[in-house]
Amino acid sequence: MPSMVEDAGPRTNFTIETDVLPNQVLAGSRLSYYIAISVVLFCIWFFQSTKQKCGVSAPFYKASRLKWMFSADTLIKDSYSKFRDRVYQIKTTEGVRTIIPTSLVSELKGLPEDTLSARTAVQEAMLSEYTSLCAGSHTDTLSLLLKCKMTGQLARMTPQLKEELEHILATEFPECEEWTPFKIQPFMIRTVARLSGRVFVGPALNRVEEWMDVNINFAITAFIAVIKLQFFPPWMRPAAQFLVSELKTIRKDLAKAEAMITPIIEERLRDSETPGYKKPDDYVQWLLDALPEDQKRDYFIQGKLQLLLSAASIHTTGNLTTDCIYDLAVHQDMQEILREEAREVFSDDEAWARKDSMGRLKKLDSFIKESQRLSGNVTSFIRKVMKPIDLSDGTHLPAGTDLLAPMAGVAVDERYYTDPTVFDGLRFYKLRQQQIQQQQQQQQQQQKSASSSGDEASAASSGRHQFTSIGDTNMNFGLGKHACPGRFFAGCEIKLVLALLLLRYDIRLKDDETARPAPNMFMMTKSPSMTAEIMFRRRTD
Repeated sequence: MPSMVEDAGPRTNFTIETDVLPNQVLAGSRLSYYIAISVVLFCIWFFQSTKQKCGVSAPFYKASRLKWMFSADTLIKDSYSKFRDRVYQIKTTEGVRTIIPTSLVSELKGLPEDTLSARTAVQEAMLSEYTSLCAGSHTDTLSLLLKCKMTGQLARMTPQLKEELEHILATEFPECEEWTPFKIQPFMIRTVARLSGRVFVGPALNRVEEWMDVNINFAITAFIAVIKLQFFPPWMRPAAQFLVSELKTIRKDLAKAEAMITPIIEERLRDSETPGYKKPDDYVQWLLDALPEDQKRDYFIQGKLQLLLSAASIHTTGNLTTDCIYDLAVHQDMQEILREEAREVFSDDEAWARKDSMGRLKKLDSFIKESQRLSGNVTSFIRKVMKPIDLSDGTHLPAGTDLLAPMAGVAVDERYYTDPTVFDGLRFYKLRQQQIQQQQQQQQQQQKSASSSGDEASAASSGRHQFTSIGDTNMNFGLGKHACPGRFFAGCEIKLVLALLLLRYDIRLKDDETARPAPNMFMMTKSPSMTAEIMFRRRTD
């Protein structure tokens, strides 16, 4: 769940249903007015000078801004194939960006915020000055709670999540007694909103339609606001913000969130004074306990932080789950392999609550990671240079330089992946098994007096092929201290949903389709189709 809370690439900030973006951007009762103003904005944007004071002595990859708007993933792959391990620059719809190869990322990932800033880069990309997409002084608190409270207690939460998923399947998923077509992407967004909401706000609010609506649409509204504002040069935005209706909608959504969460917090503060009171176990309570006394009744900020959590998690997790379903429909041979693993792990009802159950789904973990590899972020490692930096290859990065890493290119680099364009659901499972065998051989050769530091290094390396692992060539969840703190919870949600669907349903493409539903690209944001239908049939075993 990377976002404005921590590090994120452009796609992981907001992964929106781009099928409907053009209609939403131009929607309104006065269509002719919006068309006219859009033409004006487009002209301002397209013809405004792209000359920026940069001073990075690196080559440019030339492509039109229109191509960057709709084909960013293809352009990143093409530019990466040309430059590989060299620093280069691109002129995107968002401005000039300097692309850092993985070979140099290690020199940058450990630099302090006052030298190389992830937060500043994300705030500027999300135009937080206008959209309010920033946790501000509460960023560290949010991240710490995700790391300590949520990640450390996933096993205890799993039965609650399964109960919620059972309810969703019973009320919103078709019976599927025969092969039934179903638009899975909208369902997955609602499913993740419900599952996340169960942990974020508890059962009293997560099923309330108004709460779900605000949490799902908040990210979409903000994304459209960012797009519209980007049509204006920075010097025009203070005035242009009043032409962007979505900014008004954002303020209304923040007010709605405050109104809905206020009675819940008030009740908890009141009940906390009762002897023997047992606190609820959700993010509302964790945040309430963590806030200083003078902020415990700041209902606005608590409502806003909930919306930021949702913006960071719902669409990213829901869309990756959708990508996995699309890949299962195409690679049907994987279904029984993953189903058999799920049967073995969840052989009884108590297994859903066992601490090690999700970790034992190693083949499913590999499948999810492979789906993310080929359908994941276009770019990552979003950073803003705050103080001049000199790289080992001689490249000088002056203050003000905006950095990205070319994830779409790295994902298909044969130096890192065998047959990189081929989907192999067990790719990372096999790599983990190979690594375990190598480690066992090394341990047999070592003397019993080997240092514990070597054992620790071996243990650390054995996990690098897991879905939640990060590295210089694996930055879908960010990198370094700014890596997404909610990725373990996201992994738990995705495994839960996929395991239950596999145990209950067969999945395939429609009869007249042979290819995976094509993803959508819009301004470096990549997402699965929200209109594609997948066939489901309930299993009888």
